[in-house]
Amino acid sequence: MIIDNKPLDEFLSAQSDYWIGELMQKSQQWYENIEDFSQQEFLLPASEAQLNDALQKFVVNKVKAILAMRLELHEGWLRLYATVQYQGIFADLAVNLGVVQAQFDRYRQRFVFQQLTDTDVLRIYCDSYLKSKAIHTALWSFHRVLKQDPLGFLLEKIKLVHQKEDILYLDLSRWLKNNQKIMDTLHKVQVNHGYLAEQQLLLKANINISEVLNMGSQQQLITEADNPNIPAAVTPTNAA
Repeated sequence: MIIDNKPLDEFLSAQSDYWIGELMQKSQQWYENIEDFSQQEFLLPASEAQLNDALQKFVVNKVKAILAMRLELHEGWLRLYATVQYQGIFADLAVNLGVVQAQFDRYRQRFVFQQLTDTDVLRIYCDSYLKSKAIHTALWSFHRVLKQDPLGFLLEKIKLVHQKEDILYLDLSRWLKNNQKIMDTLHKVQVNHGYLAEQQLLLKANINISEVLNMGSQQQLITEADNPNIPAAVTPTNAA
C-alpha cells in the first residue's frame, strides 16, 4: 500500500517530474526511440487519503449541496459516502461504484463511474413533516414504480454529475482548470485510465513528449545536440 501525505496535486506533480527526469536521463541512449518511450505507460498510485482530501478541496468546498463526501477504495470497486442537502432535505447516502474511465489531460478532466448497487439511504432528515412524507413517497416510487435508483437523479439536480442509465459522469474541469499546478502537470503528463486497488487508485499515465521537449516555449530540452549518432562539430579549438 502506498502511503504519502502530500496533497494530491503536489503528489501528481512530483511523480510526473520524476518520470520526466527518467526520460531526460535516457535521452542520449534512446534518442532515436524517444517517441517509443513516450508511449510507455506508468502508474501513479494515489492513496485513499489523498483522494478524500482532493474531494474535500475540489468538490465539497465548491458544491453547497454536498456537505460531506468520502471514498473507501477496494480491489475493483469503491464505496462512496455522501451527505447532501437539497431544498431542506438532508440525507446520508452510500453506494458502490466501479471506475469505467479516468481521463485527465489538458482538455478534459473527468471520472466515469458505473453504479454497482442501489443507493443505501443511511439517514434522512427534512425540515417539515410534509417534506418527509413526500421524500419517502418519492423513494418508494423510484424503486417500486420506475424501477430506478434515485442517486443519479439527485446528483444531477445538484449539478454534480451527468447520468446516463447506470453510468455517472463526474466532470472536474470546472474546478481543476483554475489550479495552475494541476494544469501544468496535465500539460506534461496525461492520465488515460484508473484501476482500483485496496486503499488506492492506480492512475495509468504517459508523458506528453511534445510538451516536454518544448515545455510550451521556444526552449528545447532535447535537441539534435543530444543525438549520439551525430559527431560533434569540428572547431579550430578541437581540431588543434
